[in-house]
Amino acid sequence: MTRTQPVELVTMIMVTDPTTGKVLVEDKVNVPWKAGHSFPGGHVEVGESCAAAAMREVFEETGLTLATVDFCGTCEWFSADRQQRKLGLLYRGDQFTGKIKASDEGPIYWLEPMALTTENSAESLLTLLKVFRGETPAVTSDAWNGPLQVDPSQSTSTI
Repeated sequence: MTRTQPVELVTMIMVTDPTTGKVLVEDKVNVPWKAGHSFPGGHVEVGESCAAAAMREVFEETGLTLATVDFCGTCEWFSADRQQRKLGLLYRGDQFTGKIKASDEGPIYWLEPMALTTENSAESLLTLLKVFRGETPAVTSDAWNGPLQVDPSQSTSTI
């Protein structure tokens, strides 16, 4: 039995303004899922660490330079035959410099977290928030770029 498989690595970062508590949202255009409010992120380049990729993506998409990021969990999408996966590494950051500026990815702005709804957010963002908030360590989907749900292997009981 082989233990290797093709993996596509992506990141997503919830940037929070520590003075206001607002989160930085991006309304990405040309995405293969339901568009709406999302967080900055993108692909990890070959040879690049995942944390460095997260910080680079925030800078490229928002103009902000993060001092550091904290890992908070994962999201995974599987191909129909489960022989390929897209692994998303989720980070939080609240120490940054710079001023926000939109990129080709779409408009960006600060928003109260409570203003994020199923109707105005990208597909599965509210499920991803459970990871960003520390409510679960992982979310998964059995469809490539499909809707995410809390990983069924995660128990809600405490040890």
